[in-house]
Amino acid sequence: MRDLRYAIRFLWVHKSFTVTAVLTLAIGLGANTALYGLLNSVMRPLALPNPEQIVTIAAETKGDETGGFQYSFSTEQLKDFQERADPFSTVVGFIARIGGLSANGKATQFWFAAVSDNYFSGLGVVPAAGTLFTGKSGSPVHVVIGHSYWMKRFGGDPGVIGMPVRVEGMPAVITGVVQQSFRGTLTGVEMDGYVTIDDYGVLVPDAQRWLYRNRKARPIQLYGRLKPGVSISEAQSAVNVLMTSLEAEYPESDQGIGAVVLPEPRARPMPMRALREAVPFVRFFGLAVAALVLLLACMNVANLLLVRATARQREMAIRAALGASRGRLVRQMVTEGLLLSSLGGVAGYIVGQWVSSAYINRIDLGADLPLSFDTSFDLSVFLFSLGAAILTGVLIGLWPAWRASRADARAALHDGGKSNSDGVDRQRLRRLLVIGQISGALALLIVAGLFIRTLTSAQDIDLGFDADKLISVRLDPKQVGYDEDRTVEFYKELERRVRGWPDVEAVSTALAPPMSYLIGGGSIFIEGQPVPADSQPPASFINHIGHDYFDVMGIPIVNGRAFTEDDEREHSATRRYAIVNETMAAKYWPGQDAIGKRFRVYNSSEPMLEVVGVARDAKYVVVFESPRTYIYLPVVRDMSIRTLMVRASGNPAALAPRLEREITELAPEMPIADLRTIRQVLVGIFGFLIFRVGAIQAGGMGVLGLTLAIVGVYGVVSFGASLRTREIGIRVALGAHPRDVLRLILGQGLLLVGVGIVVGLGVSVVMGRVLSRFLPLVDAGDWVTFGGVAAGLAALSLVACYLPARRATKVPVMTALRHE
Repeated sequence: MRDLRYAIRFLWVHKSFTVTAVLTLAIGLGANTALYGLLNSVMRPLALPNPEQIVTIAAETKGDETGGFQYSFSTEQLKDFQERADPFSTVVGFIARIGGLSANGKATQFWFAAVSDNYFSGLGVVPAAGTLFTGKSGSPVHVVIGHSYWMKRFGGDPGVIGMPVRVEGMPAVITGVVQQSFRGTLTGVEMDGYVTIDDYGVLVPDAQRWLYRNRKARPIQLYGRLKPGVSISEAQSAVNVLMTSLEAEYPESDQGIGAVVLPEPRARPMPMRALREAVPFVRFFGLAVAALVLLLACMNVANLLLVRATARQREMAIRAALGASRGRLVRQMVTEGLLLSSLGGVAGYIVGQWVSSAYINRIDLGADLPLSFDTSFDLSVFLFSLGAAILTGVLIGLWPAWRASRADARAALHDGGKSNSDGVDRQRLRRLLVIGQISGALALLIVAGLFIRTLTSAQDIDLGFDADKLISVRLDPKQVGYDEDRTVEFYKELERRVRGWPDVEAVSTALAPPMSYLIGGGSIFIEGQPVPADSQPPASFINHIGHDYFDVMGIPIVNGRAFTEDDEREHSATRRYAIVNETMAAKYWPGQDAIGKRFRVYNSSEPMLEVVGVARDAKYVVVFESPRTYIYLPVVRDMSIRTLMVRASGNPAALAPRLEREITELAPEMPIADLRTIRQVLVGIFGFLIFRVGAIQAGGMGVLGLTLAIVGVYGVVSFGASLRTREIGIRVALGAHPRDVLRLILGQGLLLVGVGIVVGLGVSVVMGRVLSRFLPLVDAGDWVTFGGVAAGLAALSLVACYLPARRATKVPVMTALRHE
């Protein structure tokens, strides 16, 4: 306690030193707290009983070329897991869907999940109001709504229980509200409501045809709860046995399908293979960059404490002469370091929480997704910040304390306790710290530069379509109860009206625009190319489009023709025509003309499709994807959900208000979603978001690191010059010119900067190569960025060295000679 009181008094007396050190630590600790809080909000365990028992079961399909999109299971496989997977106390299923909910004469977009009957009971979810279903309800369908949707749409009114509503135009009744802490099992997206998988067939009658009792339709994501004492490896072994059995029992549908059991947090945001491989690296890289900023802050404060320890040599010597032990002196200075870091930690925690919350709220996903991340107080984030602060305090206080405790009492007290030297080893340590700061700041800035350059190049990448002057809006007449005929007439009239606008060049519809979460796909069966007996058929992404789609998107047809209105009518009845991209044509019919070739989609019993055109390759899912097979089919009458695509002759954003008015005039209750230009879509989650986030994070960290490094360089050169004041006076008295003194001081500082830049370039090369492995657009050999950032840092460091060096040349000779 006495050490603490003395530390408080010391820091209070030396306010400028205290403020500088606390702010420096607040920067480093705040950056780490913000990033850890952000990652923790994504990786926080589900707010359920025993969340460590919950796992994701992901399908692993042999030969899957979609990057792991085929991670789901069929309704029959769900039953197999529920009945035959012994390691699990329960297995539940989940299908995310977009629909509409009408209540009190008003319809809104409704993100809902079709889940297994045991979804809530198996996960341990309790209701905030009403009851949660445990079985099929029939008509009206029982709907459980999410807590946020309850508050947003109904103001938290408990009278909502029993309220009749319409979901997808079908009668339904709200029977319950989930607990506030449960945000669903789809990471980052909070479901508006839930129905059972059986009741989904009531809302969407077409599901009766393709979903149930069909082992080849696999849209269900599985979660399991492990029995107490069962490990992941034991569950995996049992699942391997089950999948082998299913392959033998159902060779036509289950051949080549395995499964992997993952701790639920490791399968976020979805258990596709490409994400499972990339997300851990993204998390590690982000934390590593933040840790580097904290390390730079620690170096800076350690330098300050070393300087302070030098100034306190006489104090330490006197205390030692009065009987204080070395341990007592070390403890006192470590206490001061801990107090400094604690103050910095408190400030850093507050700033970090504010930054992470503000940052999440400003993320633009480029889509109307119900984004939900929990940034409320979390004990683990607080403990992380506290632990980091304590560790920082020990690290920055221990070495300076040990050095100060070794002061020679006789030398320190002789001639007033002043010396003309700071000690070679101590100066060497400070110089090493500066070199570390320069190299760390350079690495941060180069990573930021790579992200910024990558973002710029990504925005100029050839997307395969003309993204300028395009605007889109997603609609679904079924959400307000339109039948098939009325849906067709609605789209036909809307297209006719918009096409007549003088500033519109072309109009069409599609199931989904590029870079959309509405990703359609399925198995393909090429005529004359049988599927190997031990494999699943190959899969491809599939989009349904209107006949003017290629004109709207600016995608050229390189062989054959585009669709016509007649194709749409005939395809609705017989499903006859298809257009494939260049990659698909080259893969399945190499060296041949793809026109006239035939294949099936979804399953082997579907009618044959004839290829009538080959379209140029484009980007379909993410901007940095490799060329992939893609199929275009004409829109069909029963396709209710569509995206209206409009090419403007001028600014596409100017069309948004008119589009909204036109849709409202045609269908006043129709929910309007994702009304934005394609350029706005491209800044989102499937476009440039990862590069924008990387550029912002690395850029912010780089600026902090640069600030800390420049301050460190200035401090060391300035203090080094002050220690040599008498030497400088002697040199000047013996005839040295000011420029000689300037060259002497400046040279020492620039030597440190030069070594730091060389080390930093080496570290940056390694970091760049690691980045390019996971983000293909990152150019690890971008020497323009490397050279430009290094030159900029060198220039700023030159200024930081020049200012104290120039000041040293201005010291009067007599003052310098009287120094010490």
